[in-house]
Amino acid sequence: MLITYRSSGWRALLGLAAVLTAGVFAVVAAVALVIIAATLGVVRFVARAVSPMSRRHPTPPPPTPWPQETIETTAVNPQGIRRI
Repeated sequence: MLITYRSSGWRALLGLAAVLTAGVFAVVAAVALVIIAATLGVVRFVARAVSPMSRRHPTPPPPTPWPQETIETTAVNPQGIRRI
């Protein structure tokens, strides 16, 4: 007995469905990555803006105690003390 097989094209449709499914999953993954990246960017921006140690708000140097006064010093050399 001879059995013949005639393809009706369902394999091509199955391949097309697999390609379309993979494409949909790729698009969904790309959109999810963009959303996650945008969310992380917003969180970083807000955290830097609110942080007290932000580069935009550096702490000023402490003021000098008495800027109008001078300090007298003496230099020391190995032979002894000499006034400058």
